[in-house]
Amino acid sequence: MASASETDIARRELQYSTAEFRALSDLAQQMTTSPRTVVVARSLLRRPQLLGAFLRVWRLPTVEATVSRDQRDRLVAARFPVEDGAPLFSGWRAQSVLEVPADEQAYLAGKHRQALRTNLTRARAAGVTCHRATVVDEWVVAASRVAAGRGAVGVVGVEPTLAPLPGVDARYYVARDRDDVPVAHAGVARFGSYAVLFVLLSDRSETGSVARYALHTALALDLGRAGVRYLAVGSALRETAGNQYFAHLLGYQVRNLRLRVRADPVPAAAERSPAWLGY
Repeated sequence: MASASETDIARRELQYSTAEFRALSDLAQQMTTSPRTVVVARSLLRRPQLLGAFLRVWRLPTVEATVSRDQRDRLVAARFPVEDGAPLFSGWRAQSVLEVPADEQAYLAGKHRQALRTNLTRARAAGVTCHRATVVDEWVVAASRVAAGRGAVGVVGVEPTLAPLPGVDARYYVARDRDDVPVAHAGVARFGSYAVLFVLLSDRSETGSVARYALHTALALDLGRAGVRYLAVGSALRETAGNQYFAHLLGYQVRNLRLRVRADPVPAAAERSPAWLGY
């Protein structure tokens, strides 16, 4: 039987698969090309029921994170910008957040994880292995190979402000096929019990497609073992439909974020030991 707090959270949820979510997502994406006040006014005239959806965004469950001022200004704020000083669907509202699993069996259990389990089985059958890179250079080489597999040149998704940022425990992950060729890469910046996934990309091969599921599952479990509670990737509403579906299968939920700024940065974690992960 659900507790009172669980019932309250469920009442405030905004589910990926609902018509309400899709309507808000369409609206948020229109705001990238049109003045937001005009878009909102027109939308409410056509669909007055959207007012309730707006209120739901404001009442979403909130995840709190504590960061230093440098972390907020140089990395987190860059990843979650408040556009033109306006809070609607930007800044910290309606973000895609995963409650990081501490236990693999519990995370993968249930009918709602069937698609994820199927893709993990396909990744294992394709010989995909995942690990955390020992040094940034190893990851850059692998990421460049993945970028080439997407028809790009150089490294896709490298956050230029990450390396010199004090107080950041940056973790870099790579998925390889059975021939040891990189097919996916990911990068995470950790702030205590809160983390930001700043890149997760695969090449365009069939193996790379299923490797995304394996790599994300591996990094999430790695973060969980390290004490991370929440992993955020950015706006849930502004993502493409494909990325929204991917996030839904992985267990992400729509949450508001609240940052608390501390006076002094925390020293970067010294842990550097590589670890071959479960997928």
